[in-house]
Amino acid sequence: MSDYIETVVLDHTCLVALYEGDAFFTGLYIEASHQRGRILVPSLCVLAADRLKPGCGAYAAGLRYAEGVPFTTAHAMEAVSWPRAEHAVAHAAAVAWQMATAGEPVTVLSLRDEAYRFTSMQALNPYE
Repeated sequence: MSDYIETVVLDHTCLVALYEGDAFFTGLYIEASHQRGRILVPSLCVLAADRLKPGCGAYAAGLRYAEGVPFTTAHAMEAVSWPRAEHAVAHAAAVAWQMATAGEPVTVLSLRDEAYRFTSMQALNPYE
């Protein structure tokens, strides 16, 4: 068995889908609960998800098998180079960018992958 664990960053669109019981995202969460995957949840995505679907933010922030990622100065310094990116998108991209440049494999998931065109990261829409 490999020591490699897939790490995914869920943006606000994915958090709403998980909150609504989407089968794909529920499956990812179950995998994380069995330590067969790692889910990162950027704090600005929590806020954006709650703006899209009230109650979703508290749900996302309380996910036991997901790791909350605060918006740090380092994330802000990455995000300033993407002035056209939405705040939540910039945070998710900055988290992934820092991991990728450190040599850690990571995938950003989004149901609006086109929103990442203004960043240095490409997001993957699992339904496309």
